[in-house]
Amino acid sequence: MLESLTISDLGIISAASIELDPGLTVLTGETGAGKSMILQSIGLIMGNRASAELVLESADRARVDCEVRLSGADGATVIALVEQGGGECEEIVGSADFSLLISREINQSGRGKVFLGGRPVPASVLREVSENLIALHGQSDQVLLRDPGKQLELLDRAGGDSVASVKTRYQVALRDYRKLRKERDQLLASESDQQARIFVLEQGIKEISELSLTEGEDAQAAQKISVMRNVDDLNGAIGRVRELLTGVSKSGQESRSASVLDQMGEASKSLEHAGELDTEVGAQLGRMVSLITEISDLDSDLAYYLAALGSDPQELADLETRVSHLSAIKKKYGPSLAEVLHWNVQAELELAGILALDSRLEELETVISVALTVATERVEELTQVRAMTAGQLEASIAAELGGLAMPFAQMRIELAVEEDPELWSRSGRDRATFMLAAHEGAKFLPLSRTASGGELSRVMLAIEVALAGEVPVPTMIFDEVDAGIGGGVAVEVGRRLAALAKHTQVIVVTHLPQVAAFADRHLVVEKVAQSHSVKTSIVLVEGEERVREITRMLSGLPDSEHGGAHALELLELGSKG
Repeated sequence: MLESLTISDLGIISAASIELDPGLTVLTGETGAGKSMILQSIGLIMGNRASAELVLESADRARVDCEVRLSGADGATVIALVEQGGGECEEIVGSADFSLLISREINQSGRGKVFLGGRPVPASVLREVSENLIALHGQSDQVLLRDPGKQLELLDRAGGDSVASVKTRYQVALRDYRKLRKERDQLLASESDQQARIFVLEQGIKEISELSLTEGEDAQAAQKISVMRNVDDLNGAIGRVRELLTGVSKSGQESRSASVLDQMGEASKSLEHAGELDTEVGAQLGRMVSLITEISDLDSDLAYYLAALGSDPQELADLETRVSHLSAIKKKYGPSLAEVLHWNVQAELELAGILALDSRLEELETVISVALTVATERVEELTQVRAMTAGQLEASIAAELGGLAMPFAQMRIELAVEEDPELWSRSGRDRATFMLAAHEGAKFLPLSRTASGGELSRVMLAIEVALAGEVPVPTMIFDEVDAGIGGGVAVEVGRRLAALAKHTQVIVVTHLPQVAAFADRHLVVEKVAQSHSVKTSIVLVEGEERVREITRMLSGLPDSEHGGAHALELLELGSKG
C-alpha cells in the first residue's frame, strides 16, 4: 500500500507531503485547490507520460516521491519486477515486509528520470511495477468500462483462480497448436526452395560418386604425368648414373674410364693388404665391402626403374583426362579432394534430412489435429467457467446497484464465441458484453449504449465492491467516482467505498460530504494565495476541523450552525458504517 506521497514544484504545488494509512482516505477541497494535481502526481508514479508544462515555472525540475509498503504475494511479485528492472527494495526491520521508494523527476524540457529504491530504471519498468501496486479509477475508466476487452478482464477477475488456472491451461494448448502450425507453414513455404536444393545435392552426389574419388590421387596423377612427359631425360640421367657406377653404358659398351665399382674394388684390395700389416686398418675392410654391396644394390634398383620406365601415349592421355575431371570437381565443391569428399558426406546428410520432411509434414498434420482438439477442449472449458462466473457476478452487481439508487437495475453479461481458431487470442474465444437494464421494464442494452456517466460511475463502484475479494492491487484510487449523484445514493456510495476499504487501501477524491463522512482519514487540499505565487497545502483534519470541512461541503459555509448539525449527523452515520 502507499504510505506517503511527496510533491515538489509540480503544477501549482511547490511542496506538499501526504501521509497515508490503510482503509478509506478522502481528499476534499475547493475546486482548483490542486486535487487534480495530486492525482497527476500519482499518475506519474504509475508511469504516465511526463510534460514540461507540469514543472513549476520558477523551478528547474519537478519531483514526486512515493513510499510503498510491500507484503504478501503481491509484494513478492513487485520485488521480483523491481530487482529484474535494476531497482532495489529495502527490508523493513522487525517485519517481513519491504519498503520501495518510487521517484519521478521532470525537468523544464519535459525529460525525466525514474528511480526505484534510488536506482535509475526505464519508464517501462515503472509501468510494469505500478500495475501491480495501484489501480486508478476515474472518468477514463468509465470509458474503458464500455470496452469489451475491459469487460472480459473484469469477468476473469471475478472468476479468480478458477478462471486463471483454466486460462493458463488454454494458453499452453494454444501455444502448442500455433507452434506446430508455424512449423508446418514454414515447411510448406520452403518446399519449392527445397526442390531446387534437392536437385543441386543429387547432381553433386552423382558427379562425385561417378568419379570414385580417392583423397590425394590428384597429386599422385600429376606426378605420374610429369614423369611420363620427361621419360627421355630420365632415361639419360639414370643411364649416366649407372654408367658411372658400373662402367657399362646404356648401349652395353664398357666405359674407357674406371667405374665407381672398379675403383672401390681396387680400394678394397688395398685395405685387405693393409689389414694384413695392421689389424686396425683391416677392421675398415667390412665397411668397404658394405659400400660395394650398397652401390651394387643401387645399380640394380636403377636398372629396375629404367626397365619399368615407359611412356604409353594412351595412359598419358587417360591420366591427363582424369586430372582435368579432378580439377573441375574441385572448382565446384572444394579446393581439395578432401573438401570435395567432405561436401559429399554433408550433402548426403542434408539430402536425407530434406527427404524426411515429407514424412514430417504427414506427421505434423496428425499432431496439429490432436493439438487443435486439445486447444478446443481447453477454450470450451474456459467459456464454461466464464459463463458460471458471469451468473454469479450478475447477481453481485445487481445487489450492489440496488443500494445505489438503482433498485430495479439488472446486469446481464453476454458471451459471444468466436468459432475460428485462427482468431482466438490468449484471452480465449469469448467476447464479453455487459448489458444493463437500468430500470423496471427496460430492455437490456450494452453499457456503451444505455448507461449515463453517473450510472457508469455507480456500475464501476458496484463492480469493484463485488470484486472486493479479488482485488488485484493493494491500492485503489477513485477520482470523483461519485460524480452525478447525491442524496441517499451518495451515502450508499460512501458506505460501499468503506466496505471496499476493508479489503484494500482506498483513496477517493470527492466533492460529496456523504462520501467524506465514511473516511478513516480525511485530507483537505487548500490553495493559499501569496504575494507572487499560489501555494497548495494538504492538511489532515480531525475533530472540529473535520466537522467544519464537512459543513463547508454541505452548505458552502464552514461555520453554519445548521450545516454543522447535519455534518455531525453524517459523521455519526459514517462511523457506524
